[in-house]
Amino acid sequence: MIKELHLHQIGPVPDLEAEFGPRLNLVTGDNGLGKTFLLDACWYALTRTWADNKQFYPSSDVPKNDPPSIKYTVIGKAGKPSAIEANYRFLDQKWKGPQARPSMPGLVIYARIDGGFSVWDPARNYWREDESEEGRERPKAYQFTKDQVWDGLEDAEGKEKRIICNGLLRDVEGWRAKGNGAFGLLEGVLEQLSEGENEILSIGAGVRVRLNDVRDIPTLRMPYGPVPVTQAAAGMRRVLALAYLLVWAWEEHTRAAKLQKDEPTNRIVLLFDEMEAHLHPKWQRVFLPSLMKVVDGLLVKGQIEATTNDPRKSLDQKASSALKKIPRSVQIIATTHAPLILASVETYFDDVSDKVFLFELQGSSVKFKSIDWSIRGDVSAWLRSPLFSLDQARSTEAEEALEVAEKWMRRDRQKLPPHLDSEAKIHHRLLEVLPEFDPFWPRWIVKREGHQ
Repeated sequence: MIKELHLHQIGPVPDLEAEFGPRLNLVTGDNGLGKTFLLDACWYALTRTWADNKQFYPSSDVPKNDPPSIKYTVIGKAGKPSAIEANYRFLDQKWKGPQARPSMPGLVIYARIDGGFSVWDPARNYWREDESEEGRERPKAYQFTKDQVWDGLEDAEGKEKRIICNGLLRDVEGWRAKGNGAFGLLEGVLEQLSEGENEILSIGAGVRVRLNDVRDIPTLRMPYGPVPVTQAAAGMRRVLALAYLLVWAWEEHTRAAKLQKDEPTNRIVLLFDEMEAHLHPKWQRVFLPSLMKVVDGLLVKGQIEATTNDPRKSLDQKASSALKKIPRSVQIIATTHAPLILASVETYFDDVSDKVFLFELQGSSVKFKSIDWSIRGDVSAWLRSPLFSLDQARSTEAEEALEVAEKWMRRDRQKLPPHLDSEAKIHHRLLEVLPEFDPFWPRWIVKREGHQ
């Protein structure tokens, strides 16, 4: 997992310092202030590769005598913090870091906002023994575009063409036909990530959709009938893609570890950009806690399978033995604009293992800071919290009318807008923007009658 990150002269914040919690980290702030940039930096720190193969470049006003740097502390397989520094070289416009073997952070998965994914597997992407210690390239990660998640990923380098991933559309039907457990695992992950008991995501039979496409396209079972996954709603496609990549990454990791005569990792780091994207509020309210359970469940499954091959032991005995092993670690760093995402973890948040961060524009400077956690109770309170900083959880018109009405009741009647410079105008505007059951009405009516 990543423990600390310090960015100097790179990104919107000149000097960004973050100390992450070992379990859950939520990052919020206005658009364009650096949330995605932070996730990209975390990905680099964990894998020493660039998310979507996009390297960081400093702005043109950064002086040569004060070059950008990325300092980070990663806790790897040995459980000890490892502090690393990478510096930007203006001469060749590249980042230079240590050539020593990096820490092994575990399985790292980055769900990007563009619908693509980045995956770094310690069994398949870590530095190899047959490579020279000096001058060798960094280990590569698997970079999926949105389309490659569905249609498959090939290794385009070298003379020998290799299929890295078959893609969701082929794998789902292949897993179902093979009966190797991957399809059942996908079904379980989808059920866990579903928004409620009455709306469970479930894979239906494959159907032929196009004349010139011989694939049987998996379907989603909907209350009104099966829907090909390629035609499902955006929110369902994003959740389905996430579920598939989690299962694919874990299944391929465990197979690679088995070939290497090694146990699967007991650590997963998940980076997630705007996890609420395309999700209905009902889904936002349950998605994050469910996702934590899913990722932890993958590690439990891996530990159970790796604990013993003794057929005389029951599944419960294997599970009990696995849970006594080295504690598993799940770290999530996610960005969000949704107050319901914050509200969904109110009974789940732990001040010791979890953190909340805020990007904030102060004048012409972007600031990044950790925010003390507190239970807000409902979405309106979250919107008025320092994380979102709205004065009213209302429309801008209603907010203006209420602020002017408050001034009028306090007899602070200087500099009122011309369209709200009298009691009659204010009252008419309140009738337009507030429902009849709004809690502000009793105060306003009592005050008006008192003045009369």
